[in-house]
Amino acid sequence: MRLDTESVVDLFIKTWSGDAKWLPYCLAGHSRYARDFRQLVLITDKGFDFEISATNIPIKIIETDPTEAGYTENPAFWGVNRQGKITEKSPRGPGYYWQQAVKMSWPEYSDADAVVILDTDVIAWGKFCAMDFTMNGQPYWRTEPYKTNDNDLIWKNCVESFLGESVCKNYMLKYPDNPYLFTREATIGFAAQIRERYGLSIIDFFRPTSDGLRLSEFSLFGAYLDRVNRHGYIIVDFDTFMGVPDIPLKQYWSWGGLDPLFEDIDQMIES
Repeated sequence: MRLDTESVVDLFIKTWSGDAKWLPYCLAGHSRYARDFRQLVLITDKGFDFEISATNIPIKIIETDPTEAGYTENPAFWGVNRQGKITEKSPRGPGYYWQQAVKMSWPEYSDADAVVILDTDVIAWGKFCAMDFTMNGQPYWRTEPYKTNDNDLIWKNCVESFLGESVCKNYMLKYPDNPYLFTREATIGFAAQIRERYGLSIIDFFRPTSDGLRLSEFSLFGAYLDRVNRHGYIIVDFDTFMGVPDIPLKQYWSWGGLDPLFEDIDQMIES
């Protein structure tokens, strides 16, 4: 599927109470710099109260309740922290998987042709529009080889389970290295593949269990595009990054805290 200036594209953000400090900066940046998006769809959790100042982009707020969807269990989780050390205290409770399920269910919350999914710790520092997330109108997905010390190796197992074969590519690059533009056609196709492979809906698939896989929605979606059905996407491997748009977004790390970054973020938004 190709996109053009007539295509309807939304920004899409899943937020929660832990993002309270980040959200004003995120929205301020998008309000100042986002162009040609129909709206920003902001998905929140029940009970997260916040205020939004006047913005230059329409914001549609949708409240969800993860507990109603059965996202209540918080099983033990072995993860890798930012320093590359194995830990049992990684912040991966049911809310972490709920946001994955919500993102990959975006067609239920928006009737757009495509959405750009952004995390709350992704801050804009320059003007950008929907077409910036394509290569001349064609959606794309970037990959790079896994490294032996790569934190993202913890997501490799879920990709191999999904595909039924081994992989050597990492499909979850951070902003701005990957645009995370999801077309409606491809997202619906991905959900159909999950149902065929596991017999589960998206909501049921991402629900955490103590014996389940460590899931990464973006890794799985990228692998689907690469190995199952490209839906018109271009797969851009690490050694062919030339010509990929430079998108003026910077991703921080929400779990690392905001205080050390105020000056940097203020400068980006106000410059």
